[in-house]
Amino acid sequence: MLTDKSKRFVKATISYLLVFTIAFLLGAVFGVRPLSALKEETPSVDVSSGDDEFYELKPALDVLNYIRKRYIEDVPVEVLVKGAIKGIVQSLGDPYSVFMDAKEYEDFMISVNGSFEGVGLSLGVDEKTGSVIVIAPIEGTPAHKAGIRPRDRIVKVNDVELKGKTVDEAVKLLRGKKGTKVTIYIERPGVKDLLKYELVRDNIILKTVKWDVLRDGIGYVRISSFDSHTPEEFRNALLFLQQKGVKALVLDLRNNPGGALDAAVEVADALMGEGLVVFTKDKYGHRLEEYYSDKAKIDLPLTVLINENSASAAEIVAGALQDTGRAILVGKKTFGKGTVQELLPLRDGSGIKLTIARYFLPSGRCIDGKGVEPDVEVALQNVDYSYEVPREKDEQLKKAIQVLKAHF
Repeated sequence: MLTDKSKRFVKATISYLLVFTIAFLLGAVFGVRPLSALKEETPSVDVSSGDDEFYELKPALDVLNYIRKRYIEDVPVEVLVKGAIKGIVQSLGDPYSVFMDAKEYEDFMISVNGSFEGVGLSLGVDEKTGSVIVIAPIEGTPAHKAGIRPRDRIVKVNDVELKGKTVDEAVKLLRGKKGTKVTIYIERPGVKDLLKYELVRDNIILKTVKWDVLRDGIGYVRISSFDSHTPEEFRNALLFLQQKGVKALVLDLRNNPGGALDAAVEVADALMGEGLVVFTKDKYGHRLEEYYSDKAKIDLPLTVLINENSASAAEIVAGALQDTGRAILVGKKTFGKGTVQELLPLRDGSGIKLTIARYFLPSGRCIDGKGVEPDVEVALQNVDYSYEVPREKDEQLKKAIQVLKAHF
């Protein structure tokens, strides 16, 4: 259990540093409140009072003061403050925690809502090497059409090396106005030479759900990612398939990099019936959020296709359906990205995306670093690229159909 002093420190450290820095540089002593999202007033702390936790901040303030007095150029206060925030977040060594300036934050929020300008890549981090890798190209986008694949490692964007860069820094380099060009250099497993892709950015409007009726009256729904429009698209798919009288359903979450948690919960809700979908825990073991589904569901036999590129929200849906006995999972073990990021908007339009918790499935198992194991493990045979496999060669889909036929 946290002491009162520890709780106060956790809440106040960043906001205190900002307030103290601005006050110190401007000679102000009150009236500054840079974190508009915080509802509590920033505590007043005397750095010299002997409070060890806050006293540790003194070297940073000494450096800022030294720069103010001795650096050869005058530097705007806001530049120093943003640099301090960025340094704090970068020091975490977490590729999913990042400081975004106002433009980056705006672009991020636009992309969450389902559209942006860029090349159409969902990116992640190789846990072993720290490299920026492709989780999946988005269907129909310049990256997808050019042939960029899941697990490709992005080495360079234009003339900028990505070694040591975060995912969000890589995204910033790839985004740009429609019609502009960007060159991407990629290392691909099993390919000796560096691959070079010259792409033209486009307006990426995500359509995340596709559906079809397969042979033998089996419905098929593929979700490529989760955004604010996914639940409605998914409900439309289910309505269409029910009107066609399908007897069973295949949900394809392969190469789905995740996305909005609320959207994933709504999809699970439509399929699994009443119960816990997912919960989150913080660093202290406290449950932060619990997400539940209601009784209503589509009552059809269900299999879910997963692979090593199914991540985050896709793992939550698959894992919840598996834990509650609602579906049989077919394919390969998933990616294992199970951390929660919280957005903290700052008063100047910038913001922080910070990892604050981990996801846990209804059974209590954690996704992060472990992934979700399929009930029936099936690898794709004689296919070196699993993103788009012709149905006649898709052994995973064939197995999912075979499993369903045993239930009707």
